Amino acid sequence: MPPLVFYEGSFGGVRLWLSKISTDRSRAQVVHELNGDEHVVQDRGRALVRARCTVQFDRMKDDDLEPLERLQALNAVIDDKPRIFRHPSSGSYLARIGSFQEDIDEHGTITAEIEVLQVADVQAVFPAGAGTIAATGEGAVAAASDALDLELADVALASPIGGNAKAAVDGWTSSETVDTRAVLTQVGSLTSDLGAQADTLDGDIGLWSAFKATVLLSEAVRAAADAATADTAQTFVVRIASPVALRAVLASVYSAEEADARYDQAMQLNDIASPAWLEPGTELLLPKTVARRRSS
Repeated sequence: MPPLVFYEGSFGGVRLWLSKISTDRSRAQVVHELNGDEHVVQDRGRALVRARCTVQFDRMKDDDLEPLERLQALNAVIDDKPRIFRHPSSGSYLARIGSFQEDIDEHGTITAEIEVLQVADVQAVFPAGAGTIAATGEGAVAAASDALDLELADVALASPIGGNAKAAVDGWTSSETVDTRAVLTQVGSLTSDLGAQADTLDGDIGLWSAFKATVLLSEAVRAAADAATADTAQTFVVRIASPVALRAVLASVYSAEEADARYDQAMQLNDIASPAWLEPGTELLLPKTVARRRSS
């Protein structure tokens, strides 16, 4: 029996392990039945995107939460507010949880069947188009901060939080060493402020775009903090265009001397089932050539 493969996603910042995900990306089509053999098919646009997921709550490698704790964390972020859902193949977008059914069997194994409903267009927090390399962390926060400032200006509002986020992330990336505790303290303060701002914008349809931009900036700040405190803090994303082995990718990105040294880091940064065969569309998080030192 082949081993069970898990796909990593998240909802509201809660990491999720998906053993199955079925996504309905249908477009609404209306068929006009005319006389004879000629019929007209009218495209009415994209239907609501629904992702039906089987979530496994188990003890995973490098996972700091017990299965029941992760289930409770997920339940805590399911409310009347849209949250960021990270889809394994579609990227990150705002969504709500629809149906939710959890099961605990006689062995204590916890699974849940959930339906995730997209409420805004797909917006990758770290876009990585085919053939491109996109920097993560500082650049993503700067872009999200600028977008928030524009949305607030459109509704005659202003906030210093975007500038504070850019300044904080710039501090994390400009130093040769990273104070992990300081980063975690700053990201906690920033996300708390962004959460409070989101609460003031929620409920008014005229402020929807500003609310969405606030949530996206919060997600970008969290991801930048994860990158800043990782062993390989400076990272970038590459997207695989055709089937290829991981070592071949590394050889095309790094020097011959560095490629072998980056192999273990690439395996740790990514959920790779078969390094000898990376599927087209796979996005890899890779370390930059100059890594920084971490401080305890």
